Amino acid sequence: MIFYNKLAATPLFQGLTNSDLTQIIGQTKFSFYKFASDKTIRNEGEPCRSMAFLLSGTARVITYSDDHGFSVEETIAAPYILQPERLFGLNQRYTHNFIANSECDIMEIDKNDILRLTDEFVILRINLLNIISTLSQKATRHLWQPSPDNDEGRIIRFLKSRCSSPVGKKTIRIKMTRLAQETGLGRLAVSKELNRLQERGLLVFSRGIITITNMEKL
Repeated sequence: MIFYNKLAATPLFQGLTNSDLTQIIGQTKFSFYKFASDKTIRNEGEPCRSMAFLLSGTARVITYSDDHGFSVEETIAAPYILQPERLFGLNQRYTHNFIANSECDIMEIDKNDILRLTDEFVILRINLLNIISTLSQKATRHLWQPSPDNDEGRIIRFLKSRCSSPVGKKTIRIKMTRLAQETGLGRLAVSKELNRLQERGLLVFSRGIITITNMEKL
């Protein structure tokens, strides 16, 4: 019953009837894994051959720039699907590192079973399309937003555009010179604006690490 409830709570299976869920559980192979705190769940570059669900616990998501010159760390909580868009398309590899914050329960469903289920259950197919479409829309939306007309706005836009979620704690590891390069500002201007944001209690920065406790307040 506990597994049934957890499955029903995941975005992919929401809206299915009790009969549908019972049929899916009876006809689908589920793989279950436990990860202790600080253990790696998935690595950047690892092939994505199954859909992985975080059923319980919290995890850190670390995303690196292509040259690994800076990184952004965020926190996710169950229920959560680990990069479902990477199961299909041109690049079928994970682009984040997922590391357990607490003990995490992970459930996996093989790609072939996902394809079978989306063929058999229309609601599940619509759910998957909605999940992938939402991720795509979020990824492209910020490109069309007006460019900030001040130094603070440029820094905040850079920080926000690199995060998967607009809320919660974020840890950005980036050198001052790289942040200046990315925002088109001088190093002195970047330092000045970060100090101002820190004085207002919006972030803390030191030695190449910017910590934002509540991204929604920035």
